[in-house]
Amino acid sequence: MNTQELMQIALDLVEFDAVPEDSAIYHPGADIRRLLFGLDVGTAELLLARQMGYDAVIAHHPVGVPHRSWRVFARHVDLMVGAGVPEAAARAAVAPRLAELRVGGQSRNYEQVPMAARCLGMPFLNVHCPLDELGRRVMQAAVDDALAAAPGAALNDVARALADLPAARRAETVVTVSLGDPAAPAGRVLVSHGALTNGGYAVARTCYDHGVDTVVYIHVAPGDLARLQTDGTGQLIVVGHLAGDAMGIEPYVDALRARGLVVDVLSQVLAAG
Repeated sequence: MNTQELMQIALDLVEFDAVPEDSAIYHPGADIRRLLFGLDVGTAELLLARQMGYDAVIAHHPVGVPHRSWRVFARHVDLMVGAGVPEAAARAAVAPRLAELRVGGQSRNYEQVPMAARCLGMPFLNVHCPLDELGRRVMQAAVDDALAAAPGAALNDVARALADLPAARRAETVVTVSLGDPAAPAGRVLVSHGALTNGGYAVARTCYDHGVDTVVYIHVAPGDLARLQTDGTGQLIVVGHLAGDAMGIEPYVDALRARGLVVDVLSQVLAAG
């Protein structure tokens, strides 16, 4: 298998027509039989892979595209609109952070880790948005099933449904009701994931203002959470970063293994296989 095929498998899992701008092949390669997958990969992990005889390395989080990955944050608009938020309000909520990410991306050294891979001759890519979108679907399905099984389900019922997913059970972090009364009805729930990073205060606040009762993030900045708590309205469940990412990574790793590849993972949250 080659690196292009590794990327295409991820795209096919979520019916994407093109590689999103937070994912990339940094050093192509072919005849790949044994690979190492890490949530975060730097030069040290590339050296480890070379020393251990792997044919390629896949990272989840992007390392070489900060100058363009900001565009993926705009996916929050589609997620919000799909949950009933007016498009104009969704775009207004996303715009400040989108601009911040665009400007910030200009300062990052996008060459460092990709160049290390090239110097080592190690095929290397990262797959971010496709796997996060896959994980979003897994989590939203678990939420929807919980709500369908018990109309009027409480916030804590939804949190338990997420906590019962295999990756969440393996994680050391705990699925947490971070905002709202755990016994209160969950109402309309949006799993907000698969858009580069969480939407912070603005996305959650706008969702609450337009009929979304509960937002699910995989992580949230302390300052954003404090502002939401001060507002005193809306409900928020936080899954945990590694657990949330693993929801989408696991099906991808399974798909690679089903094609005969040996895939080792640098994570105890992911199934060892």
